[in-house]
Amino acid sequence: MKQHAPITDQTDPTPMLKKAMQREMAIEGATKRQALRVVLVWAINSGTLPAGFRLPTETDLARGLGVSIGTVQTALGQVQDLGLIKRRRGDGTRVLDSSVLPSSIWHFRMHSIETGNVFRILDQRIEIASTDASGRWCEHLGHCPEYTVIRRSIKGTDGMCVGAEMILDARLVPAASITAHALRQSNVRTVLEARLGVVAIQGKRQVTLGGIDPRQSALFELSTDVPIFEVEASTFLTDQRPFYFQTLYVPADRIALEF
Repeated sequence: MKQHAPITDQTDPTPMLKKAMQREMAIEGATKRQALRVVLVWAINSGTLPAGFRLPTETDLARGLGVSIGTVQTALGQVQDLGLIKRRRGDGTRVLDSSVLPSSIWHFRMHSIETGNVFRILDQRIEIASTDASGRWCEHLGHCPEYTVIRRSIKGTDGMCVGAEMILDARLVPAASITAHALRQSNVRTVLEARLGVVAIQGKRQVTLGGIDPRQSALFELSTDVPIFEVEASTFLTDQRPFYFQTLYVPADRIALEF
């Protein structure tokens, strides 16, 4: 999306958000609430909506954007799950300082080694597929007839890029049951929790340092010439059923990890 100068408290961001939403709605399968979430995350992460900025009321946003109040509330809830805003009765919705680690971010946080800035998502390419292949995920999920694979090539601030691969039992989350646009600019875990009506709990995490093979390099647009952190995380549901196994590929020459 086109970069904008930071908006001040005296400026109404609604016209800018509405124009960006119209571009998102041109994507096949996009819904209004998904489009609003995407543009809000982009506007905050790009600095267009700076820390401390107070958004218009939910009623004013709904009226100005031509959407329902429920659409606004759902989108704001998902943006809050990412730790980007704080919604408080009597004070409205404010953009948070990116230096604060939100409770919704479980596994780790990333910083630019060069600038110290926190990694913020600007755009991502998402692929959803099915596989019956075996791999390290079988240790957590078990040997399932079929798995759903959610791959994300994520572009962030300061030119930082990472790859993410989440694998689930296809009997729990069939690949055909979810769209890439539904996951754009979102906390995938909380989107899946809401969709399935479940609650997840953290499991085991493991970090190794190595390289990346040519196939993964192509999938996630990462160089084979730099060291890569592989962060593996397994997650359970509250009834102790395995939920997902995720691997993140983080270039170690540019990005530091904070746990």
